[in-house]
Amino acid sequence: MPPVAWKAYNNASEVYFQTYEGLKFSNMHRAFSRFLPQLPANCLDVGAGSGRDAIALAKKGYYVTAVEPSVGMRRLAEKYHFHRRVRWVADALPRLSKVMAMPERYNFILLSAVWMHVPPHQRLQSLKVLSALLDSEGCIAITLRLGAPSEERVMYAVSVEELLAHAALAGLAPLYVSRRTRDSLKREDVEWRKVVLCRKNDFGRLAVKRVRAD
Repeated sequence: MPPVAWKAYNNASEVYFQTYEGLKFSNMHRAFSRFLPQLPANCLDVGAGSGRDAIALAKKGYYVTAVEPSVGMRRLAEKYHFHRRVRWVADALPRLSKVMAMPERYNFILLSAVWMHVPPHQRLQSLKVLSALLDSEGCIAITLRLGAPSEERVMYAVSVEELLAHAALAGLAPLYVSRRTRDSLKREDVEWRKVVLCRKNDFGRLAVKRVRAD
């Protein structure tokens, strides 16, 4: 993502930090809970923001690599959410160059309120990189922001249809697609959808696991 995409987060880090901290992981990502891997496992939180989700995963017992390109957000997250199972990395899509250079591969990759910041021409490359970072039978969980863009932040239109089309080209298949849900911050012009992807060759095994979990 171009640096301008996270400029607003640097300029108002305290405001965004407090806003995101007011929301709970268990409420925000209840639909993703059935896709969390068995412990021990490695998780990747791309666009980790305040660290809310990274720390929640760490407290569950996961080892988390938290990626955040905004210096302001990352500093606050490291200060208030220090944990021995969380490693913070300054990196960004589409390449995630630093993460790709690490030996770890991940059982669960989370992109919460991130995809709308990725320019459309970088989305296929982003998904190919995320797929390469998946461990065997790993999942990618993505939230899609639908509705009016923020005036302060750089955003692009997203849709489930576009995401799934790019996912197919990246060798990924959908395990789960949610209905539209209301915005947790009660914005009338914003809705969300959640999508979980896996590698196509893992789809059958993971689909069976999901049905059993349901």
